[in-house]
Amino acid sequence: MTLAAAPAAEAALLDMITSEGKEDPFPAYDRLRDAAPVFPSELGACFVSTYPECREVLLGDAFGMADSLWFDANQPGWREHPLLRHVYSTMIGNNPPDHSRLRRLVSYAFTARRIESLRSYITELADGILESLAGQAASGEPVDIQSALALPIPIAVMAQLLGVPEQDLPPFRDWVRKCGVMFEVVVSEEELAEGDAAFLAIREYFSELIEERRRDPRDDMTSALVAVRDTDGDRLTEDELVDTLVLLFAAGFETTAGMIGNAVVALDRNPAQLARLREEPGLLGPAVDELTRFDGSIQMSRRVALRDTVVGGVPLSKGTPVVALLGAANRDPEHFPDPGRLVLDRADERPLSFGLGAHYCLGAALARIELEVVLGRLYAWYPGVRLAGSPTRVPGLALRRFSSVPVTLR
Repeated sequence: MTLAAAPAAEAALLDMITSEGKEDPFPAYDRLRDAAPVFPSELGACFVSTYPECREVLLGDAFGMADSLWFDANQPGWREHPLLRHVYSTMIGNNPPDHSRLRRLVSYAFTARRIESLRSYITELADGILESLAGQAASGEPVDIQSALALPIPIAVMAQLLGVPEQDLPPFRDWVRKCGVMFEVVVSEEELAEGDAAFLAIREYFSELIEERRRDPRDDMTSALVAVRDTDGDRLTEDELVDTLVLLFAAGFETTAGMIGNAVVALDRNPAQLARLREEPGLLGPAVDELTRFDGSIQMSRRVALRDTVVGGVPLSKGTPVVALLGAANRDPEHFPDPGRLVLDRADERPLSFGLGAHYCLGAALARIELEVVLGRLYAWYPGVRLAGSPTRVPGLALRRFSSVPVTLR
């Protein structure tokens, strides 16, 4: 990076966090990538926007999570926020060996067999919801597909997986949305306070659920995690157990619901690709990667340099916060030809939508199944579904999703 490139890169970053930039960050990503692919910004972090460099940050042993020790040294007062304390006591806020231990224990309950067994349940859920919308489809009345389909199914799936009764679900939408501020680069004190309160409500709920499962174990993941042991006799502590359930539930539906809405909008705005999907339903499985690449619900992943290192020719000192802009890497023209074009049968170029390495998304397989089934059933029931107005986005850049996606079903 040259000194002359710095103002252009800084301007691109500042544009990203405006309301217009959050609505459509991709032009700013392009400008940042052109000006400075690895950019130590005045915002207090190094932003990485190209595919190979983001891959290096996610996979390289020179980088790890900004854990509690880093925050103690760099962000005094962070422990006053329950939400932040939660983040840095779970898998997503830890480095090996603690991260490896927690992930191994959770993996005993989060098995591929358990996840695949949910496919038929997801299909039944989708068919039930879509059938219930037949009257609105016949009348031409617009339907908010985000609140009617994209949110209810991932919430119900996580509830089924963890054993949360259906009648307990209504408050979780608001709670989890407020907790999402923990992923953003710029957060107000008011937003953080709301996130703290929401987290404490979710934590209290799962503490009570754990006690119920101790008294009355069932065939759900909460019961499995209560009982989990590994071959060395290790186990989750009580705090780890509660925090893990909160993490799994919150992370397990908000990002997937966001991706379903993003995919519906992307397909509507790319009618030729939507027509292909209608003609070739079998294309949907492989197309999930392309849909998550094109407009993923997770746009960035944060790390910290664990030692002095160099990325893309830019030296970074130990302790430097690094933001891997996954949404920018997934539009890197050096890796994805014509990246601004949705191509459902694009060759497997391995987008970074679910991360890489030790922190690869534990729920990626479940998210893929949900996307494949929900989108497949939607277009099978209503091949002529179209947007009926402008979708409304939830404010934010790190988590990219809609609060409303109005459509007509036909």
